Amino acid sequence: MIEILVVVGVFAVLAILATQSISLSLKSTKKGDSVVNVKQELDNASENVTRLLQTANEIYCPEPSATPSVGFRDHGGNRGDIACLDTDPYHFVGSADTRIASSSGESIRYNNRLTSPVVEITSCSFTCVTQNSQKYIDFSVSAFAKGISSAEGASVTTSRNILVKAAIRK
Repeated sequence: MIEILVVVGVFAVLAILATQSISLSLKSTKKGDSVVNVKQELDNASENVTRLLQTANEIYCPEPSATPSVGFRDHGGNRGDIACLDTDPYHFVGSADTRIASSSGESIRYNNRLTSPVVEITSCSFTCVTQNSQKYIDFSVSAFAKGISSAEGASVTTSRNILVKAAIRK
């Protein structure tokens, strides 16, 4: 009888250890997936921001302080703007939906999302700098996946140093 209790106890301990191992493995997989997804989102948004700014004729950006938005004029003379929305009190549109968006036209509407609703932007900025007589815009953004616990997700940060061919206006 005692032997049966010992065997059952040993199997119970082994079952608990196996369950914990599987649980940790699933959490690691979920964390890895969330980091990859957020990184892809930020890379796509950074590519769009880079393309918009490198093809602009004029860029409106205060130097050298960081700002959550940057304005520009395209080759046709049309106004455009890129902003980090709802990430600070100065660029709050009231939706509590942090995102990077662009706007085109004289009235700023930010109707073109550059990040999806599954990504929570925690910080985002544009900084205009001059290095060796070259104009650059440093674009930096941090985010994490929405709906993922802090144990299962992680913050991702990316930055770009965008060479600007256009004239920067302050």
